[in-house]
Amino acid sequence: MRFLDITGPIRQGMWSYGAPLPPVEIERVADLRREGWSGHKLLLNTLSGTYLETADHLFEGREQIADVPPERLISRAVVAQLPDKGPLETITAAELSEAVRGRLRPGDALLVSTGWDRNWDEERFVTECPYFEPEAMEWVVRQDVSLLGLDVPCVQDPRDDDGSLNRLFFQRDRLLLAPLTGLRAAGEAPARLIALPLLIPGVCGTPCRAILERLSDPQEP
Repeated sequence: MRFLDITGPIRQGMWSYGAPLPPVEIERVADLRREGWSGHKLLLNTLSGTYLETADHLFEGREQIADVPPERLISRAVVAQLPDKGPLETITAAELSEAVRGRLRPGDALLVSTGWDRNWDEERFVTECPYFEPEAMEWVVRQDVSLLGLDVPCVQDPRDDDGSLNRLFFQRDRLLLAPLTGLRAAGEAPARLIALPLLIPGVCGTPCRAILERLSDPQEP
């Protein structure tokens, strides 16, 4: 398959990061038999489902979603296929380095696959998710990636997330794409990532549709 959708579905009653973010609500407000057409009311937040997030999430006055030029939403991507991670298991710098084995170039998107997306519809998806060790995030920053994508909903330990690893990552206006689904199907083949957020001025992030396109040439941008 040339194109792979790695976007998680947004559903009524799905997992949430909790207050002050409101839960997702999807309500039919127009019925085909009643109004002659169909329509829904959507209550979402910046971190609903698969989302793209900018540095403005943690740094005042920094790049917001509407500031990101289209060319930064399409990039060469390298997938790090890690062993399946269990609840609250850590992601290490050593296994990230081994998984990419020199395939990662400065400016690439790095997509980290742990298999945790299998729990997308479970309550523990956020509260028990695997997370990065500090050294792992330091390794990511040294690689100078343009975007970090994950199939886990939290970069840091969800039991004690003070935002320090996110701040380390966002210092240079990188983009965060999470949580993703289906990365196991991507294998390790060279790919192009297409990540298209909603165009909403004044916000740090929005839900996003993320697609991987397989490339025939590993050097292709």
